[in-house]
Amino acid sequence: MAATVTRDRRRFDVATTTLAFESEDRTCRGRLYRPARPATPPVIVLGPTFAAEGTFGYPRYAERFARAGYAAFVFDYGGFGESDDLAPAGRFRSHGATNLVDPDTQVADWHAAIDRVRRLDGERRRVVLWGFGLGGGHAVRVAANRRVDGVVAVAPMLDGRAFARARSPRYLARAVGAGLRDRLTAPLGRGHTVPVVGGYDEFGVLPKPTGDAYLDLVPPESDWRNETSARGLLALFRYRPLADAEDVTCPTLLVAAGDDELAPADTVADAADRIDRSTYLRLPVGHVDALGSAFETAASHQLAFLDDLLGV
Repeated sequence: MAATVTRDRRRFDVATTTLAFESEDRTCRGRLYRPARPATPPVIVLGPTFAAEGTFGYPRYAERFARAGYAAFVFDYGGFGESDDLAPAGRFRSHGATNLVDPDTQVADWHAAIDRVRRLDGERRRVVLWGFGLGGGHAVRVAANRRVDGVVAVAPMLDGRAFARARSPRYLARAVGAGLRDRLTAPLGRGHTVPVVGGYDEFGVLPKPTGDAYLDLVPPESDWRNETSARGLLALFRYRPLADAEDVTCPTLLVAAGDDELAPADTVADAADRIDRSTYLRLPVGHVDALGSAFETAASHQLAFLDDLLGV
């Protein structure tokens, strides 16, 4: 398989290659970033947020980590990006869903991705989970249920109940109505979608200005559509990785965004209190800023944590 190499001005050259792995009844794919040395570096597994693809700002982190001597694997959940969403018999597993967010299925994809890179090239690797937004919540849940070497969760969405409580009654009524409609009609092939980011006076999952910052992360060449199967909202409201936090035993860096209306800093601090070996950092930024305008600051703190943890 061909690999591309980019020149690193700091430490290492970085080679990238595509990796595929099986998760439940589908093939998922991701991009592996390899440093020139060491020969068997630890692997950081990076997972996207709500309805996002692996190209939405995550390669920037993966390349930065690889330049510092870590391998980094950015993957797409089933049904997103380059990953498949077909059952073996050819029947659409998710009834023609568009950007369906199913936390349980995505957590299964995390486990499968870890299994794929754990013995990369036949060598056992140390593995650190890195997640942003909903991906950060997934990372906490996965770490509570299997042995990994560390977790970095950036602006993690840890409590769907808190997310719902922070929304207006009108928002909740529209979300629940759309979700129920989608759940009832999807098996008939007439699923219902809602915008991930709404326009003027249009319902959207992500509120402005957070939603606008989210859209800024979508690469110009992407064919991603700004919509998601509405039943994913019902699952999101019930999803609560915070309840798993006390079972996380590995060193964990929790990076909260102080001006975050999706993943409140207080909830992130609550998770830090529940994790024995946690480090809590609150940055004065918005939810998406760690992938954009605050990247350099956020990445520096994360690399300091990783260097202390892994010693590469």
